[in-house]
Amino acid sequence: MPLAGYGAKFIEAADQCNMDWRLLPAIAVRESSGGKQACGNNPFGWASCRADFESVEKAIEIVGANLCGFNPSTEAYYKNKTTYERLWNYNGIVNPKYPDEVLKIVESFWHAPRNSDTVFHIIRQWVKV
Repeated sequence: MPLAGYGAKFIEAADQCNMDWRLLPAIAVRESSGGKQACGNNPFGWASCRADFESVEKAIEIVGANLCGFNPSTEAYYKNKTTYERLWNYNGIVNPKYPDEVLKIVESFWHAPRNSDTVFHIIRQWVKV
């Protein structure tokens, strides 16, 4: 599983702005089958997969910061937005079903404990190994 071992990094990125800790793993599941089809260390399909990252850790950090609204170039799309609004701005304009598809993944772990093992299980449940 390509994203195994990154659970703590996903949670750390979400904690930067109190973002739902399941959001980034859910986007990775939707965009790249949990990293199995990632392009350039980019399991999120960020920038329509035109953005290459030096590592998966960097991708989590940078995409997380963007979704938190910390990048002045993208803050209008993500800062102080709901999860649904963030997802709409991420890819909903291109695919109107996108926010609901990602939220379905997020909600499947609504009562799951918040830890790095759970992040792995979110990805594993949705992606055939």
